[in-house]
Amino acid sequence: MDEMIFENDGLFGGMTETPRKNLPIFYLLDTSGSMTGEPIAILNRAMTETMEELKKVAKKNSNAKLQIAVMEFNTNVKWMQPDGLEEAEDFYWVDLQAGGLTEVGAALKELDSKLSRETFLKGIMGNLMPVIIIMTDGGATSDYKKELDEIKKNRWFQNASKIGFAVGEYADLDMIADVVGNSEAVIKTDDMKTFSKLIRLASVTASKIGSVSRTSAGGSITEEIVKTVKGESEHQPLPEEPPFPDPVPEPEDIPPFPFSDSGSENDPWDETEFD
Repeated sequence: MDEMIFENDGLFGGMTETPRKNLPIFYLLDTSGSMTGEPIAILNRAMTETMEELKKVAKKNSNAKLQIAVMEFNTNVKWMQPDGLEEAEDFYWVDLQAGGLTEVGAALKELDSKLSRETFLKGIMGNLMPVIIIMTDGGATSDYKKELDEIKKNRWFQNASKIGFAVGEYADLDMIADVVGNSEAVIKTDDMKTFSKLIRLASVTASKIGSVSRTSAGGSITEEIVKTVKGESEHQPLPEEPPFPDPVPEPEDIPPFPFSDSGSENDPWDETEFD
């Protein structure tokens, strides 16, 4: 059931119930063998702290209900919450273990299957465009082009805000840019400690900007997230916790997306819009 917030209707002075929209945030985290030791420990600590920050944002967010999904990928892929998205306020981080290869293709195939109303987005009304954050410290062990071509047909993926983190000197920048679709949306960090700081900022910024923006195709949302994070990484003075931006009104002449999850016109979006 959609969570309700109360608003003054401005006409009779009464209060009306308005369901908050849902903002899905997906994390795809590389836990291959190269992450063994200090890197995986820093990742776990960073994500634990990030989830605590998102809980704070969720409590103050009257625009959207934050929902989280975390995938770890190595030789295999695994969701921290196999039953689907979990509300940020109820999210509990479970420490990850490192080992295995970096099977990016398997991660993309699994994400594709979950970016659908038949699975993780089942029954959710009034979704905002998803935010997808991927992190790796290496490159794909095997070819991932087939899986990438398939997920690019997914309308949720097409319209999501996608951010990539390339950690360390061995991270494959071209591969990450290929996945997120834009080299400008790749954030390069020298080490996991820097990533630890920036992933929190990226997550909080995404949760706030994504909660109010109605811009299609995720472009401006991604740009704002990257601008904020790269500004911090370049030591420019930025607030630790960016404020909620003002809602951006959507032009009335833009129709709902007439597409299904798979891109077919045979199964329209019904009454649900990304926003």
